[in-house]
Amino acid sequence: MVSWFSGLSGFEQVYYVIAIVSSLFFVLKTVLMMIGIGNGGIDIDGDGIVDIPDGLDVNGDGVLDSADTQGSALHFFSLHGILAFFCMGAWVTLGVFSASGFYILSVFCGFVAGLIMLVVCAYLMRAMLRLESSGNVNTKKAIGKEGEVYLMIPPHEEGKGKVNIELNGKLCEYDAVSLDPMPIKYGTQVRVVDVLEDDVMVVQRVAEELE
Repeated sequence: MVSWFSGLSGFEQVYYVIAIVSSLFFVLKTVLMMIGIGNGGIDIDGDGIVDIPDGLDVNGDGVLDSADTQGSALHFFSLHGILAFFCMGAWVTLGVFSASGFYILSVFCGFVAGLIMLVVCAYLMRAMLRLESSGNVNTKKAIGKEGEVYLMIPPHEEGKGKVNIELNGKLCEYDAVSLDPMPIKYGTQVRVVDVLEDDVMVVQRVAEELE
């Protein structure tokens, strides 16, 4: 094994390390998600609300850019998606390089394959979250419950954002609208005041009730 690895070019060694490491972590992340661990982020204080969502805030505006557009946004930059990008990209790069011997062509093909895997993974993750969120949960029970904004909610029902709410002991993600004249930013604590069709939550800031 050592002699095989040492016989590879530096280019191949780097990509084999990336491919093997990312594959191991991708499989581990998938297994943990299937058994209900590490799905959707990290809850630091144990209150059932995700304190660190499974995404990245690229521009530092407090809103996750992995879901920073309105309802159609996908979790492109989730940990799962990033691992999928490196995993698929590295293996395809190695395969193309083994067949052609061209560095630039190999890297380009690997990059494209990684992007495709990133998008596919994002769609699958979103579908799984929606399935988990809907399930057999009676969403009317969410009325009166508090949750946390995951994706900024536009004002005056001009668009949909997202909230994380604990129902039946599980943290679920739902589309949400607000009648508030100001947008409700990521991380804001809100209370559900009504549930519309398609399980869309109508929410208001918890702070507003105290004013």
